[in-house]
Amino acid sequence: MKYIFSLINTSPKTLLDVGCGTGIATRQLAQRMSDVSGCDVDSKMIETAQGYKDSIKYYVCPTEKMSFESQMFDAITSFGAFHLFCDEKSISEIKRVLKSGGFFIIVNKNEAGNFRKDYEQIVEKLTGTKPPQSVKVGYNPASILEQNCFSKITEKRFSHIEEFTIPRAMEQIQSMSLWNLIPENKKQEALEIFRNHFEKSAKDGVIHRKLEIAVVSGKK
Repeated sequence: MKYIFSLINTSPKTLLDVGCGTGIATRQLAQRMSDVSGCDVDSKMIETAQGYKDSIKYYVCPTEKMSFESQMFDAITSFGAFHLFCDEKSISEIKRVLKSGGFFIIVNKNEAGNFRKDYEQIVEKLTGTKPPQSVKVGYNPASILEQNCFSKITEKRFSHIEEFTIPRAMEQIQSMSLWNLIPENKKQEALEIFRNHFEKSAKDGVIHRKLEIAVVSGKK
């Protein structure tokens, strides 16, 4: 967040967080920005975000067809979501609502350890089918911004380790899309396998998930 604020400074008055989900990052932005909005296509997530009763304005809308006026925002951010809407229509809309000279900042969490790899191997054993490739395969946000005529493109990476207790790690694996590949009649067995796996791999009761946080920015 400190790096993001160093990019946009705090002088911009209006900021839009696209694909904001339940507003976790949006609320952090609002701590330093005076006029922050968030939008997401998922109405349930927006409803959760609105439950925090703060000054952030939230909207339910797809990125490829936003209801905002042209050149409305000084900066736009996307945390862990841009790979879901990096198509031509969505990028055209992002550029439309971003002011000339404004920055579009993309943040992604990428696996740097074995957390997801171990998950995929367990799912493959349970289902007998290799999980599909991640949607991020071949995904290069810096290249996408360059292809869409953004300038002053920068990329910075940060190493990070998420820490989970075993119960929290169990919740985390059930929140990931891979969980949906496991048949209902095998999910109880899967929970037992994952619990055993985490108990063996935990250090002092803590599971470590190595990540690389990539921040890419471009100027309109």
